[in-house]
Amino acid sequence: MVTADALHCQRDHVAYLAERGAHWILTVKGNQPSLHAQLARLPWRAVPDGARDSDRGHGRREIHTLKILSISTGINFPNVAQALQIRRRRRRLDQPKRFTTETVYAITDLLVHQAKPAHLATWLRGHWSIENKVH
Repeated sequence: MVTADALHCQRDHVAYLAERGAHWILTVKGNQPSLHAQLARLPWRAVPDGARDSDRGHGRREIHTLKILSISTGINFPNVAQALQIRRRRRRLDQPKRFTTETVYAITDLLVHQAKPAHLATWLRGHWSIENKVH
């Protein structure tokens, strides 16, 4: 299982991983504007939460919600099996009424039976944890 940020959301990278039998979860951001727009247009409001957790630390409280859709067509990227929407809602503990919300999209080649929502959420959180320690 390879998790990578938006920099690695490239067709060549996916082909490289597929040749080696690796599975992947890739974050999608502005470097793939067409793909990002396709993911944002999916019917997320109709999708129930697949995983939800909350965390408190560093002077803030965060609530993470993960929604997942199986993809068979309509996403112009190779080997995508599922699309993910991660919504992070944060508030500083010293400002209890002021929330900020960030929505992030990701894609994976894993099929529904290969990874439960909790597994996907754990892999994504693990990736961000490592990335935060590097910066």
